[in-house]
Amino acid sequence: MKTLALLACCLLLFAHTLEAQIAPCSGVQDPGTKILLDEIVASTPGAANLLQPLASRLDAGLLQVQTELGLDLNLKVLPCANRKPTGPADFTRSVVDQLNVRNVVMEVWGVTTEVKDAQGRAVQEASVGYVLVPVRLNELQSQRPPGAFVIPYRARPSDPAADLLRLVDQSGRLAAYATLASGTRALRAAQDAAAGRRPRNSAEDEWAFARKRLCASHALFTSLKPPPAASDMQLVDYARTLAAQTITGAKADQRYSGSLKLQPENLPCPTGR
Repeated sequence: MKTLALLACCLLLFAHTLEAQIAPCSGVQDPGTKILLDEIVASTPGAANLLQPLASRLDAGLLQVQTELGLDLNLKVLPCANRKPTGPADFTRSVVDQLNVRNVVMEVWGVTTEVKDAQGRAVQEASVGYVLVPVRLNELQSQRPPGAFVIPYRARPSDPAADLLRLVDQSGRLAAYATLASGTRALRAAQDAAAGRRPRNSAEDEWAFARKRLCASHALFTSLKPPPAASDMQLVDYARTLAAQTITGAKADQRYSGSLKLQPENLPCPTGR
């Protein structure tokens, strides 16, 4: 009996150790909506010193996309030195719940190394991981769509800072993922308000607020350069489905009288950016 009790304690300790592998990030408690940019594990000397400049450049890129789309996501990229997830499995329900209550909508990490191709030329091989926190919450409940995934990357190296920017942004994927995560979170807020689980924001059309972000993410996905990642194909369908749910939800919301109330349920998102 004592042996079984000791074994149970050891298993519990092992489970806590696995979750503890993701180091805490200073600043995650700060107000505002955040994207966590974890340390990129790279073979390039001094890559860790590029984390803050990389966060600033990603902030600028996201702001430009928001301006083009007429959005105000109010996102801040927060660099998290020494935080190195090992893969999507690290993001359990408890970990994702903690991120969600701290207004983290997305987390990014990566591993990169330099190898030689068949001609002996230097090539950067990498894998970049993304967690879309509100989408991951849905995935853990329904097994779809993918809310945490890894995308492989291969390119000729150039300037270290530019290499890391291309690595994390993935030809515009960062903006598409961030906008989808923001839209998913906004839809859940509208649904919770309609169900009486949270106060309604009377100063804002919450259903239309969510739809605008979800349709923007759909437009960003459809404008990505080919070839698409396998996860992208599922996420673009997910964005389309949730955008339709904003109209369904608005029509069913008896206290709602905003712009989506009279729209047809099959109204597609506008095409193009």
